[in-house]
Amino acid sequence: MRRTKYYRNNLKRIIVLATVIIVAFGAFVIYSQLTSPRREARAEATKLAQKYAKLKTVKNFYWYNRQKTYFTVDGQNNSGQNIYVVIAQKGGQINIYSHDKGISDSQARSIVRKEHQPKKITKIAMGMWKNKPVWEITYLNKSNRLCYDLVSFKNGSMLKTIQNI
Repeated sequence: MRRTKYYRNNLKRIIVLATVIIVAFGAFVIYSQLTSPRREARAEATKLAQKYAKLKTVKNFYWYNRQKTYFTVDGQNNSGQNIYVVIAQKGGQINIYSHDKGISDSQARSIVRKEHQPKKITKIAMGMWKNKPVWEITYLNKSNRLCYDLVSFKNGSMLKTIQNI
């Protein structure tokens, strides 16, 4: 009888462990598939930035979606200059901006924090709006409503604000 109880307890443990392993593996597979488009976009944008902007190191990657989609690679070129390489998803137009010709993502965050006091900034991305480089900051306001601002890369001015989406 003791032996039967022992085997039942071990069988339960094995079933629980197998279930946990299967669930963890399933979660990993789902996560991998969900992040795959971002990884592919980053890899392709990085290749283009290395080829056309002579990018040597990559610091950050941004994915901007508005009327058009842009991928921005932030890094350093062969000359040691810090640059943003903004690549249009369709057409592949490439724009290169030196860090010292505009504001950084952290400066754009500070501008939005000062203007709107968001509860939480959820995303920041660099892209193009009306043929000008912009920072898009998406955030939750104090009422937990989604909002977004477009901040000019060149001078930090607020170009567009949408509140309570």
